[in-house]
Amino acid sequence: MSKPLAEIRVAFAEEHKLEWLALKDTPGFGGADIPGVECKFFGKPDVGPWFYVVKHEPGTLIPRHKHTGDVFHYILEGEWLWGPDGGRSFGPGFMQFEQEGLFYGPFHSGEEGSLFLAVYNAEPSFIEPDDEYEAAAATPTYE
Repeated sequence: MSKPLAEIRVAFAEEHKLEWLALKDTPGFGGADIPGVECKFFGKPDVGPWFYVVKHEPGTLIPRHKHTGDVFHYILEGEWLWGPDGGRSFGPGFMQFEQEGLFYGPFHSGEEGSLFLAVYNAEPSFIEPDDEYEAAAATPTYE
């Protein structure tokens, strides 16, 4: 079923014309504040599309969290270290897809930091688990 013409939108943005914003100032994340995270937002606040280029400074720790929609990440530069001892490393060319509501992390960026694409099918938000959920949380599996 096609959409009426009035509902069809096209968005254009040029990365070099966008400013780096601290995560807390980036549309869509509800003011979440994680030092060392900066984003370029390609959409319009409260409208989308929810497409970002994200930069993590070296050693940036991302706590366990979930988003309000499906998430697609693709690492362009640097690496992410997963697990309590950073035992799993993912670098350029790594793609991650998460279904809405999946808690994942914590992870941190490697010695060079990281640069990646983040695409969401809805305004992403950034929701950390409460203590009750944390006690019962399942560990995501990677296929």
